[in-house]
Amino acid sequence: MRSIISAKPFICSLTLSLLLTLSASSAFAQAPRLMQHDFQKAMAAARENNIPVLLHFYTDWCGPCRRMDQTVFSSPQLEPQMGGKIVLLKVNGDQAADLARNYGVDSYPTDVFIDANGRMLAKLVGMASFQEFVRSGLEVADRYQKSQALVEARKNAGNDPAPTSMWKIHLGEEGELPTASPVSTQEKLEERQQEALVEEPQSRKADEPEVVFLALDGFCPVSLHTRRDWVKGAETWASIFKKQRYQFAGQAEKDQFDADPIRFAPRLLGCDPVIIWESDRALPGTTEFAAYYNDELYLFTSEENRRLFELDPERYTNTRHVLRPADVEATLIR
Repeated sequence: MRSIISAKPFICSLTLSLLLTLSASSAFAQAPRLMQHDFQKAMAAARENNIPVLLHFYTDWCGPCRRMDQTVFSSPQLEPQMGGKIVLLKVNGDQAADLARNYGVDSYPTDVFIDANGRMLAKLVGMASFQEFVRSGLEVADRYQKSQALVEARKNAGNDPAPTSMWKIHLGEEGELPTASPVSTQEKLEERQQEALVEEPQSRKADEPEVVFLALDGFCPVSLHTRRDWVKGAETWASIFKKQRYQFAGQAEKDQFDADPIRFAPRLLGCDPVIIWESDRALPGTTEFAAYYNDELYLFTSEENRRLFELDPERYTNTRHVLRPADVEATLIR
């Protein structure tokens, strides 16, 4: 049975109302062939045609992989149904162990969808029938094209982040996004448990702030999480977590937060997950553009980024990023 690592229901009242279509003028005169045999050529074809790459990881000793060769890759219908929408590259996991490790491939067959920069879009594990393979591939390709249209709209609206960072940003010990390790649901739970244990260096410079900024613009995170109610907190009831100041509606809410801050605090220290995925930068989002996914709060820097996340949330949550307060590009108090 093929297991699909896909987006769970989006727990949020937001809806994607913008209908996106691809302009015929963006189509290329001649689409690239579906099956490629060289990684660099596959990536070049993806860049030139603005389509994703499907890395099909297999091994010679894998029985299900051999069956997919017979039922999927030998089919004359594969090219006409998927050609021009995706670039397909078969990768022997034993011969390309580093590449398999980069994308967290530990069983075969596994399909990893990436963009032309090597960033993972989706991951599907297990054997697939011809119909399943085509359907899942076209679904990823469709989401990718819709997201590209949203990126273009964001650019036209002038909401693209600056190309370079004000300060050097370090995302924990995970390295750059193209080589960040995909994480399973269990690993995500373990990450949340360990996040509160990340310690800051004991020594700090005299001019280093104790508080980075006022979190959630002063709204109470407990009221927001439990009732989805935007209630302004009071300075009387406040706590510092990860060098961010949280204010609460009352003593009861403060006590709840202090007992389990990870449960109520925004993910990624309130930084925009779309920008982290795109550029490896930690830019704080805003309460104006907020959304819950899997009962966890995410903040975004623009409506376009929130729509990108809503379109394909698993893309932006399937890599591990442990941020430190020093990573966040923010003013002292907002």
